[in-house]
Amino acid sequence: MLRLIQGGKTDAPQGTDVRDAVRNFLNDRFECSDSPLSRLDRWSQQRIRVENEAKLELVLESDDPIEHCYQNLIREVDIEAESGIFLATPAANAAQLRRLAGESGISGRLYQQLPAIAPVLFADELAHSNDNLDLVWVTIEARYDRANLDAEVSELILMNLLQEEDAAADMTDALRAMLYTFHEDLARRRSDLPRLLNDRATRHLVKMVSELSERAGEYAGRTTAIAKRAGTA
Repeated sequence: MLRLIQGGKTDAPQGTDVRDAVRNFLNDRFECSDSPLSRLDRWSQQRIRVENEAKLELVLESDDPIEHCYQNLIREVDIEAESGIFLATPAANAAQLRRLAGESGISGRLYQQLPAIAPVLFADELAHSNDNLDLVWVTIEARYDRANLDAEVSELILMNLLQEEDAAADMTDALRAMLYTFHEDLARRRSDLPRLLNDRATRHLVKMVSELSERAGEYAGRTTAIAKRAGTA
């Protein structure tokens, strides 16, 4: 595991640079023809845009912007991992997913087990799609795309606050390695599939993820604050 960010207050620059960086990043993602987000309707794109911009403002206004941003990142990568475990393959389009497929505890082939996993983890989606796994797969990809965008925005904010791109990238990679491993192990245990981790490794992983969860705090209240600030509540 790569190093995770340490706690404590840090003086960080606040100004137009990070706002411009986030705005340009979102423009690039929505205008890129290869991005699934470019195919969203204009209203959905605008909602994503204003919510991420509101998230940034709340980070900058917090007592400790770096810690606040890192807490956001923990939860966003956690949400991303719930869907991303099925997309983390050696042939994945995103380089970060290809790298994850080589991590211990991440098979890179979990998508092959979707027929066994879907009735457990995606029961509602399966029921509403008349047991059509292709439609379940569309749901998985859509959830991943939104969660990944939110996480990448927080990573970008963290880069600007730390003024050290590699450090922010290392922190995000470390979170992904831990949380993707955790969610694959959880999916395998809940679906009675062969496991990649032994009991000792699972206990250690659960302990680390629990500590991260405590640090991130209750995220529902934060997402509500973001929606209120953005006017989308």
